[in-house]
Amino acid sequence: MKFGYYILNTYVPELDGGSSDVYSHWLEQFDAAESLGFDTLWVTEHHFRNFGGMMPSPSVILAAAAQRTQKMRLGAAVSIIPMHNPLRIAEEFAMVDQLSGGRLNFGAGRGMHPTEYTVFGYDWSNAQKRLPEALDIVTRAWSGGEFEWQGEHYRFPKLRVYPQPRQKPHPPIYVTANRDPESFQMIGKRGYHLMTLPWVAEDKDVFTMYPIYVGESDARARAEVIEPWYRWRIFALEAQNFAPDNPMYPRVFGHLYYDAMVRDSRGIFGGPETCVRILKRVIEVVGTTHVGLTFHFGGLSQEKVLKSMERCARLVLPELR
Repeated sequence: MKFGYYILNTYVPELDGGSSDVYSHWLEQFDAAESLGFDTLWVTEHHFRNFGGMMPSPSVILAAAAQRTQKMRLGAAVSIIPMHNPLRIAEEFAMVDQLSGGRLNFGAGRGMHPTEYTVFGYDWSNAQKRLPEALDIVTRAWSGGEFEWQGEHYRFPKLRVYPQPRQKPHPPIYVTANRDPESFQMIGKRGYHLMTLPWVAEDKDVFTMYPIYVGESDARARAEVIEPWYRWRIFALEAQNFAPDNPMYPRVFGHLYYDAMVRDSRGIFGGPETCVRILKRVIEVVGTTHVGLTFHFGGLSQEKVLKSMERCARLVLPELR
């Protein structure tokens, strides 16, 4: 089992502070994750929303993390490559792999919102179909030689990409799949690692993400995190275009309620013993081999984030490794 520190921030300005506060807190969290023995660090890509929008460029924050850490592997979860030129993505993440001494895990996916594609001038309607070809271009660019590309969706003249990644033949590639059977089949056939939601997973290295808060007890955990988690739910539904007047809103909102998350083992919330029990069930039922844990959400204070991380590393993860 591997355990990662996963940044999927839901930005609450009045609690999280300005941009400089957010980034200084993240860097402090990176340092803590390294010293506490987390295996990996993962960051997301989102734009224009409180849900993740403070992390628009995973390559930039990973380059910063590369200079502050020595042991953790550094992952994008994910780079939205159908929304960018895949050659640019290959260049940027090769730099991260070099700057980190060969510690990059490259994660790719379509993303979750068509508005982002519209703003950047890319087509959302065929993004999932372009993803496999974009991945082929990235891996070809990382092969070192000159190449020309004349594909269904992309065309490039003969060129050579600099720099090349440090890892050979290339960094491990993780790809998202949640509901579409063709996506799961594509990942399996190509030998990629699977990055999925907690309730569906089966592949070679199965990476899943869970929110977590380790309190001193179940009661203290609930009291300390129920309001930040409530804010997270609102932002998460906004990010998926779920408006309160949508008939599905009450059901989906209730599905993400704190007690429902704990009951169904979709949120790792509680005292240390409860968190151990939930994670053991996750590992047994889902079959995950790599868990990304999100500690900072919904305006939760930096003090509580760091204490939750410390309790997790000291009292929870040793029971699972």
